[in-house]
Order: sequence, then C-alpha cells, then structure tokens
Amino acid sequence: GAFAVACSKISLGKRVIIRPNTMLFADPRDNGFGITIEDDVMIGSGVHFYVHNHVHKNKSIPIINQGYTDSKPILVKKGSWIGANVIILPGVTIGRNSVVGAGSIVTKSVSDHSIVAGNPAVVIEDTST
Repeated sequence: GAFAVACSKISLGKRVIIRPNTMLFADPRDNGFGITIEDDVMIGSGVHFYVHNHVHKNKSIPIINQGYTDSKPILVKKGSWIGANVIILPGVTIGRNSVVGAGSIVTKSVSDHSIVAGNPAVVIEDTST
C-alpha cells in the first residue's frame, strides 16, 4: 500500500514499519539524492517524503514544464516514530528516537530524542534527559 519513486535511492533498515498510503519520492536523476530510513523506525499511514520540489520561477511557463529543484537527502534515524499524514521536506534529518506528531509538516531537521509537531513542526519536548 505504499508508493516509491527511484527505489534504488531508498534505503530501509531492519524492522521498519511503513503503513499504507505512504509516498517516498527519491530523485531518479543521476545526480539526485534519496531517502535513508534506519533500523526500528515506525512510519504511520499517509506519510510523504519529498527530496526535491517543482521549479516555479517563470510565470509564463506552466509549472509542469519547469522541471525540479536540486534534491537534498532525507534521513530518518534509528528508533524514530513518524505519525500519520506527516510531510517531510528536502534536506530534513529526523533524529534518533524522535517523534513527529501526526499531520505535521517537517521543514527543518529534528534533534535526537525530540518530539515535534505542527505546521511547520516545532519542538514540543526534548526527551534527551
């Protein structure tokens, strides 16, 4: 029930759970980046991973014809939990044993042992101590 683009650039660790309707969009271009998900990660339903975005610089050209931005890798570190319907944007690292609350949009990297939520996702708890 998940969907993946550029599977050769998606790396899954051991004991990774991916629930239905999750979308993993790695960059199929030769110089493009991918998605790395380490061991013991849980991914809820409907999570979207995007390593690049559409270019939209010229208003006289349809966006579909403008190509893509340069990609940036996504890394989800060991033991993390990504709640349902989260969107993870290019260049984001989710720290070890961190939690991303359901429905969040993650625009910046998350430190180890953190709980983040919201749009954009912000730290609501640091569980490192």
